[in-house]
Order: sequence, then structure tokens, then C-alpha cells
Amino acid sequence: MSVEELKRALTTLSAGEQDEVSAYLFHLRHRADAAYRASIERRISDKDSSHWLKPEEFEKRLDEK
Repeated sequence: MSVEELKRALTTLSAGEQDEVSAYLFHLRHRADAAYRASIERRISDKDSSHWLKPEEFEKRLDEK
């Protein structure tokens, strides 16, 4: 399957299915990146709630990108 065929097929997916594909591609991009993995593990282990984002702030930052 060519990239163009993939793109055409992706346009037929629902928004939820496109989100799933997007998450999978993100996973593929970062799965072998040791620095990224370490960064995520450090963030997950952070117990200092002053470093955490409230859901509203997270959505705001996400929308800015």
C-alpha cells in the first residue's frame, strides 16, 4: 500500500479511529527513543503536585499547538 493510498483510507475513518491511528503513529515514532522514555518516566514519577497540570490547563496548552 502506498502512502497516498494510506492517506485516502485515513480520510474515511471516524474521528475516533483517526485519533487511534495518530496515537499509534506517535507510539511508533517514540518507542525506541531512550531520552523520550526517560523524560516520560521522570514525569510520571513526579509526586510534586505543583508540577501537575489541571485538565483545563492541559487542554489550553494542547489547543495552542
